Formats: sequence, structure tokens, C-alpha cells
Amino acid sequence: MSLSHKIISAPDDVLTIGQLFVAVSITTLVFYSLYRWLLPKPIPGVAYNPNATKSLLGDAPDMIKEVTLTGEFRVWCAKQVKLMNSPICQVFIRPFSKPWVLLADFRESKDILMRRREFDKSSFLAQGMACMGSFHGIYTTGDKFRSNRQLIQDLMTTSFLTNHVGPAIYAKVLEVMKLLELKMELANGRPFSVKKDFEYASLDVMLEFAFGQNWVHTATGPQVELLSKLSASDVKLDAMDQPVTFPMVPIVDFLHSVYEAPEIVEKTINAIMPKLQTWWWSKQSWYKHIFDVKERVMKEQVTLGLKNYRSGHVKTGIEHMLLREGTRAEKEGREPDLDSEVFRDEPSFDQYYMRLASAKEEDRLFTLEEIRRANLPYLDAVIEEMLRINAVTVTREALCDTTILGCPIKKGTQVFFVSNGPGFLSPSIPIDDSKRSSTSLEAKINATWDETQDLTIFDPERWLVRKNNGDGLLADDVDFDGAAGPQLVFGLGRRACWGRRLAYQEMKTMIAMLVWKFQLLEIPPALSSHAGLEGIARVPQQCYLRLSKL
Repeated sequence: MSLSHKIISAPDDVLTIGQLFVAVSITTLVFYSLYRWLLPKPIPGVAYNPNATKSLLGDAPDMIKEVTLTGEFRVWCAKQVKLMNSPICQVFIRPFSKPWVLLADFRESKDILMRRREFDKSSFLAQGMACMGSFHGIYTTGDKFRSNRQLIQDLMTTSFLTNHVGPAIYAKVLEVMKLLELKMELANGRPFSVKKDFEYASLDVMLEFAFGQNWVHTATGPQVELLSKLSASDVKLDAMDQPVTFPMVPIVDFLHSVYEAPEIVEKTINAIMPKLQTWWWSKQSWYKHIFDVKERVMKEQVTLGLKNYRSGHVKTGIEHMLLREGTRAEKEGREPDLDSEVFRDEPSFDQYYMRLASAKEEDRLFTLEEIRRANLPYLDAVIEEMLRINAVTVTREALCDTTILGCPIKKGTQVFFVSNGPGFLSPSIPIDDSKRSSTSLEAKINATWDETQDLTIFDPERWLVRKNNGDGLLADDVDFDGAAGPQLVFGLGRRACWGRRLAYQEMKTMIAMLVWKFQLLEIPPALSSHAGLEGIARVPQQCYLRLSKL
């Protein structure tokens, strides 16, 4: 009976093994098909790294390795363009997403940024900037963007820059010069870092711009006060080429929040999964503290600004925004929305040459009016060349199916305009005009410089045009031409950086005052790296000065 049972049961056992084999085969096929389906899908006709399409992670491991080493995504992008020798290529960074397109051609980049409305704000950047609330920069170019930007349009007028921002910049830069002088004396011929000094100065200028006298705390002031109390015996001095480290006073909570917020944005933008990272960070106490402090102080400042606005005293950035909203509401026949979160989020942010010469002869510092009015083409060229070499990658997103250089670009594709590759730091890659857009072909081509020269070298004279057979660098001999070559540092078109005039004015004042008051001595090679860290802006990994008094 037992034997019979076994004989009868044998076919069932065989069938079960067969079913298991079929099930395993189907499962394997399904998972393999799913794996193949999830692999990166290249855009037809656009160059790419074939090895990246064989991994679910695409180019991400290679990119992360590079950025970990250099701190710069733009360096890796330029290497891909060079590797593929194509003005347009694609990389696969985020798993299960569309490829990112790298465009390394200034003419076509300029066309997209200035004339092609099928490209707009990158959603990948907007996600990274979500923590900034109602800041206009996070929106696509629609009603919300225009409405918020309209509130701040008065803040970049010549009148506001001259009467409010200019004096603030001048006063804050004077404070930095005092700090540098104290460091110079204490360092006794040794180099020292000024990275945070310049960052704190920009922070102070921004808050003065937004709040004016309504805000009394500064980042630079306490550092000056601390160092002014130190003597040489309080500072550790090593060999002449070893940098001196100075103590620093912690800045108040709100200043720390404003200082740290951009770094949060940068880390979120660079994350593989920005939404998940933002969600996770939002649960952390340090994250909550930063934005709770920011929100509390901004509410206080809006309340102060509202009080001044209603009493007819409009001076600060916030007060001008409130005035603009009041005027706009009256024109539209509605009550002004003076409690909007927008006011808390938006403020995140030749005769004169002779007079300068006269100031030098009189052994005095130039005045604000003298530096503002002075025609200094070489200084303008120095600033432009600094920006050219340090430009970060500008990004846009395709709002619909379209093309770039004849290649199909799907809706939602992120396009990165590489500003440290061909045309910027190396010769342009030739492109057949038949591949260019009609608007690009119709647009005027600005004069371009000689690309046979070494474009990686810092050479301000690229931006100067000789005149009057002169061989000097003053206004009688040269003119500054800001369109002499490619420049994307502030973007272009309707979404170009709103605060670029403020940035230029601050840089011009800072550099002019620095070279006016000090002699910049040679820094040892170990402290002179040109390496940077890329985020909202490109900042140096090393920023040292060795000064002597002029």
C-alpha cells in the first residue's frame, strides 16, 4: 500500500518541480525585462557614454566620485563634453529619470535663454530652492513670478542703488578694510584666510539692503571689535609662509540662519533625491531652528517696515516693496496684501578718474561718489574675467517637446549650459548652421575673441578695446566691452539674475578699496589653489591674502 502510494505520487512530484522551474524562469524573465526597461534610455542623436546605459545608476557613480574629489559638478560636465567631443551630449544622473542634456555652445545657449519660450525654470532647481518659501526665483515665468518680481523691481534702480545700497556697500567695505588692516598687523607678514571675511561682508550688505537701520547686528563688526583688542602675543605665529589663524566671534542666530540657508539649498540641489532629502531634513531640529529663526526675525522686520511705510518713511528694501504693493493695490482697486509671506522671503538676496587720482595725491580714500562715477575700464575687465572663469552652470527645463541643434528634446528634460568648456575655457566645437534654430541664425553675432589663445589664463585685456592708438590701460587708451566674449555667470534673458547690478557694485567697491589701501604680496603655492566649491555660486576652497600697507 505504501509502495503503491509512492508510485502514484511520483508524477505529482515531477510536475511540482516543473512548475517551480517555469515560475523561476518567468520571474527571472520579468525581473530581467524590468531591469532592461529601467536602464537609462538615451535621446536619439545625442552623444553619451555607452557604459552608462549598462547600469541602473548611469553616470551617477562617476559624477559622485568626481564631485567628491573636486567639489564641482561643472568640472565633471566639462570633462564629459571633452570626452564626447560634441557641443551637445547627455548624462544619466538620476535613476529612472530622463537624461540631462549638456549644451556647450554659447550662441545656442544665449538663444535659448533669451528667445526660446519653450524653456523655463528648471524644476530640479526649484525643488532644491523650496525651502526659500515665496522667493520669485523658484517659480516658472508665469503670473506668480511676475507678481513677486514686480515687488522688488525698484530695488535695482539707479536711484535706490545710489542713495541706499551704495552708501551701505561703502560703509561695510570700509569695515572689512579695517578688519584686514588688523589682521595684517597681527600676522606680521604672514598670510591669512579672508574667505569668511568677504562672505560676512556680503551678508552685512544684503541685510543693510533689506532692513537698513532697522537691523543693528552685523557679522563683521564683532570680528573687528575682537581683533582690535588683541596684541601680537595673543596670536600664534609660525613660519612666514604658514597661515595665521584668528579667533572669530559667533554671529547671532538670524545671521547664522541666513548664512547657512544657501548651503542647504546647494546640498539639496546636488542631492540624487532632493524631495526626499528636504523631507528628511525638515524633521531635524537643526533645520527647523534655522528656518524658525529666519521666519521670526523676518516677521519682526516686516512689522517695522510696515510701521515706517505707513508713517511715510520709506528707505529700506522691505519698505520699498510695501510701497510697491500699496501702489499696485490702489491701481488694481483692491486692498494691499501687506501680510504676504512674499515680504519675508524675497529679501533673501573721466573727470571722475581725475578725481580718483586727486584723492591718491591727497593721500585719502576715494569717496563713494568718486568710485561710483569713475570710468575704470581695466577694473571692469578684471571683474568680468573673474566672473568668466568662475561661472556656474545655468539650467533650464523643456516645457514641451522641442529640439536643440537638431536633436529631439522631450518635455521635462533638464538642459545644462556648460560655461567652463568649449567657447569659454577652450576653443568652440564647430557646428553646422543647418542644425541651429531659426532664432539663433537670425540673431546678431557679437564679436568674438581669438580662441587660439589660452582661454584658461586670467587675462582681463580680453574685455578691452584699444582706441586713440594708446598702449595704456586707462580710459583714454581703452574701452571696456562687456560683450567681447561669452558670459553666462548671471544668466541671460528674462530670468537673468535680478541682483547683478548690486553684485557688480559690491565687487567694484571691494576690489578698488583693497588695492587702494594695500599691496597684495605673493602667497605660497600651497595656499594658492584655484579650486572651488560649486553651489548657488562658485566659491574658492582657498582664499588667502598676504598684505602690506601702501
